[in-house]
Amino acid sequence: MFYGRLKMSVICVETEKCVGCNACVRACPVEDANIARMNDDGRLIITIDDDRCIKCGACIAACSHGARGFNDDIDRFLKDLKSGQEIAIIAAPAIKIAFDGNWRHALQWLRNQGVKAIYDVSYGADICTWAHLRYLEKHPDAKVISQPCAAVVNYALRDKQELIPHMSPIQSPMMCLAIYLRKVVGYRGKLAALSPCIAKIDEFQQTGGIDYNVTMDHLKKYFEKQGVNLPQIKIYSEFEFDDHQGLEGAIYPRPGGLMRNLQIHKPDMSVVTSEGTEKLFKELDLYLEQRKDQLPTVFDVLSCETGCNGGPATGVDYHRFAMSDIMYDVEQYASKVRKKNTTRKGVDLQFAGFDKTLNLNDYIRVYKPLKRSDVKVTEADINRAFEGLGKYTVEERRFDCHACGYKSCREMAIAIAKGINEKENCYQYITKTIHEERQKVDAVNSEVLKMNQELMAVFEQLTHNIDKVKEEAGDIRETGTKSAQEMTSVADHVHQLNALNQNIVNAMKNINDNISKYNDMTQDVESIASKINLLSLNAAIEAARAGEAGRGFAVVASNIRDLSDSSKRSVGSARENDEGIKNSMDEINVVIGNFNETVEEMVNVVNATIQNVERTSENSKRIEDSMITVSEIADKVQEVIQQTNSILT
Repeated sequence: MFYGRLKMSVICVETEKCVGCNACVRACPVEDANIARMNDDGRLIITIDDDRCIKCGACIAACSHGARGFNDDIDRFLKDLKSGQEIAIIAAPAIKIAFDGNWRHALQWLRNQGVKAIYDVSYGADICTWAHLRYLEKHPDAKVISQPCAAVVNYALRDKQELIPHMSPIQSPMMCLAIYLRKVVGYRGKLAALSPCIAKIDEFQQTGGIDYNVTMDHLKKYFEKQGVNLPQIKIYSEFEFDDHQGLEGAIYPRPGGLMRNLQIHKPDMSVVTSEGTEKLFKELDLYLEQRKDQLPTVFDVLSCETGCNGGPATGVDYHRFAMSDIMYDVEQYASKVRKKNTTRKGVDLQFAGFDKTLNLNDYIRVYKPLKRSDVKVTEADINRAFEGLGKYTVEERRFDCHACGYKSCREMAIAIAKGINEKENCYQYITKTIHEERQKVDAVNSEVLKMNQELMAVFEQLTHNIDKVKEEAGDIRETGTKSAQEMTSVADHVHQLNALNQNIVNAMKNINDNISKYNDMTQDVESIASKINLLSLNAAIEAARAGEAGRGFAVVASNIRDLSDSSKRSVGSARENDEGIKNSMDEINVVIGNFNETVEEMVNVVNATIQNVERTSENSKRIEDSMITVSEIADKVQEVIQQTNSILT
């Protein structure tokens, strides 16, 4: 099975692998079966409209990316078989192509798994041939399109319902065998068709009677997955089928198989064949345009170019010659058996038996058209779609490059108008859009180039300024270093001055102390002078008393008094001088105090100046480093701009 996929119908799409190449659209015989959509990632994805898909499998063969596959009933079949349900197999003759020399082993494996019986669809094909002949005998004017191909029937029921009255009323070989088993053999269990066809699943659902469509392709893949080695399967009997084995019905799966069978019995019957999706469906449309007298009695059609042997579910890719070689032996064997079953009078014993045991009406199919969602569009809608594609002229609307998968630009415009395709899927639209965008880009590039050139000039000036800033920052740092050194020298001198000032303060203190001592000495002198004066006074008194005898003593006393007075005057002058000196010393102390404060302020200012100069030097260093980094960035930006310019030019 096609697991992990987006199931739109029996045909499945693996969106991760879809590249939107439109190969499926191109291969599909039904115009509206494929839907193009832009996904969330902006990728074009082609999905399927289940109501329009005819399951021909052409898209699977056309997809080189493995994005399409199909589902069948193999899982349900195997599950029911393992559960013990009664199931019989009807095997299409294409099994000889699909499994080549191992087809008997494949059937034996199924029998070993509990399959109730295995019947040959070739026998149903013989019944189908018989039914056609008898129907045409009863309706000599009939013109019919054969219907063994389920994809063709789907085309008539879903897309081209005008074909329904022309479809052969005879059931397909598989359905003929199923009806035979139910009506004649009396089989009541379930039937599983081992088929090469994807579309058979629709036929079985539409007609009933067959419960499973087990494709040969998926059965082969199951064998591979389970490691089943077919050549090692022991075959218990050379006669591999239950009930009757078909004759020429075995060649139905080749191109013109029905025609060959009909003309064996009616050599002059008018039969025209057509195979392959590329021409068949065109010819079916053409069939409707012909007068009845221009039509063949039977239009034998198969969707697959190499017939059912090359069906999309056979799992093989043989060329026509290889298939013909395999079928040649089958046809020779069937012809030989047919001769044995024909009397000397030319009576076909097989068909004679059918005439006795079969009821033609049991094998007649009544067709019921399937509902479909048709979207009608007007010329105005189509014109709007063309305009959306940027197609205004006749030449633009007839570009017909087929890149979108459609045969003409008009078909693409119709699909867009119907909402099943996107304008981004049009090559001409994308090319034109790219051209317009390119022009816009070129214009932008020109502007960018101009701006880059201006930026280059700015960066050149910037680089020059950066160099100047680096140079000046270096000068500032150097000057700051020198200033810091000079300020340190100033600080040292200020500290020396402060020390000298302190020495002066100390000397002034000593002077003050000595002046204080001098004052004390002056007071002592003054005291002594007072005492001397007192003594001189006493001496004068005593000299007066002594008279003439004390006259010399009186002179001495007078001299002593004069000395005392002189000492007092000297002491007074000394005191006056001391007071002046004291006042001067006080003034000097005030000056020295102010000087101390000024020196301290100078020290603080010098220290602060040194710190500021050091910070300025550090900042200058950082500025210089930053300018180096900015210069490097500017160089890189210039390099990028130059590279951009080279790209733009």
